[in-house]
Amino acid sequence: MKLFSLEKYLLKNLDMTEEDFKKLVLDISEPLELELPEDRKLTDEEIDYEYIDLLVTETLENLKDDVCTCETDCGVADCCGTRVEKNLKKVYQIALYMLRDGILYEDLTQEGVIGLIKAHELFEDDKDFKLYKDYYIARAMFNYIESYANYRKTAFKEYAEYEIHKENHPKISLKDKSKSEELKKLEKENKEKHIEEMKQLEKRAEYQFDYLNLKYRLGEREIEAISLYFGLDGHKRKNFSEIQNIMKIDSDSLDKIVKDALFKLSVVDEKVEL
Repeated sequence: MKLFSLEKYLLKNLDMTEEDFKKLVLDISEPLELELPEDRKLTDEEIDYEYIDLLVTETLENLKDDVCTCETDCGVADCCGTRVEKNLKKVYQIALYMLRDGILYEDLTQEGVIGLIKAHELFEDDKDFKLYKDYYIARAMFNYIESYANYRKTAFKEYAEYEIHKENHPKISLKDKSKSEELKKLEKENKEKHIEEMKQLEKRAEYQFDYLNLKYRLGEREIEAISLYFGLDGHKRKNFSEIQNIMKIDSDSLDKIVKDALFKLSVVDEKVEL
């Protein structure tokens, strides 16, 4: 099953219980395929390229090198740590695919770790855990993003309703009696225009913060470069020369892709253009 298909299914079944979700992944019985849907990414104009958050970079750098070093099953239990430890990189990789505008990368990965731990508790068999863990990681991240989207929609709706109410119930002063009819008419027209603008803002906010309309922070090439550079694909991390050969790009292009990706992981601009 593809990641975006899972997100759309979860969106249609928000009341799904833990038992229902477990039954779903058991019925699917295939690995979760990571992907980005049709192009809906932030533009360069929407990214505030001011600084790279060293905490994000340091976190990625410090994902233990001995985690997931076994590219094949060596048969030695916990040779690279516990099941949770060995899959931390997977959490950080899935977060690259699910990261939306307005969401902090660190917060999203924390939610993913919670999903990973839940899978660890549910599936005693290592094969089942390996197959289904990604679904639980993705679902935990989905729930967090959906909560954020609902919060933002509610906040904009309440703001718009307040502005409309304020215009419909203005404070009346004694000075109003002396106003000319022309001035009163102009003020009324301005209020009506403002009310209409707030209604339009409310509609646009409803669309803007719909889960499926939230813009992705990273593109496929950025995800590929970051995954290879920090070893988030479960293999040993690659150096720039190796990544250039894999992605078939020159050093300057790769340097820009990696830096742009790190900026996008670091900066969240709370202002949303509507």
